[in-house]
Amino acid sequence: MNDFDSWIREFTTFCEDTVRQTEDWAEQTLQGAVETADAIAGEVGKQLRPTIEHWADSLNDSLEPLESILDKEVERFSEEFTEFVTPVVEPLAEVIESWVAAMAAPIASQIDPMINDHPTCIGCKHYHGQAHGGNMLVCAMYPYGPETESCPDWESH
Repeated sequence: MNDFDSWIREFTTFCEDTVRQTEDWAEQTLQGAVETADAIAGEVGKQLRPTIEHWADSLNDSLEPLESILDKEVERFSEEFTEFVTPVVEPLAEVIESWVAAMAAPIASQIDPMINDHPTCIGCKHYHGQAHGGNMLVCAMYPYGPETESCPDWESH
């Protein structure tokens, strides 16, 4: 092996050692910097925490009167709104309620069997007794009521 090859080998080894040592140094330096930064951040947090908590408490204390005033204003507005709207809404609700009752009357009216009208139907589970379009439906089997004094389909409740 000649001097040039030996020199190249030694130079390569030197470069590899230099790179390895530089990497180790950079890694140790970076790790130390991270640890130092964490320690500083922790210490700053410890030092600033009381100040920040004091500021937050002061801010809350200064906002309490505003919150109280706003609560009173909201309550006053709610009362005034109720006083204004109630006279308008209550009559409207009554009108709507009576209109709905009038519209549903033909559908929902049920007439109990009277002794004079349908004595046979008293107590029968098939009795319907609702008016539809102004016509009374006694039951499905006998829409106008049975034509005899007794009903062959009568069943108790």
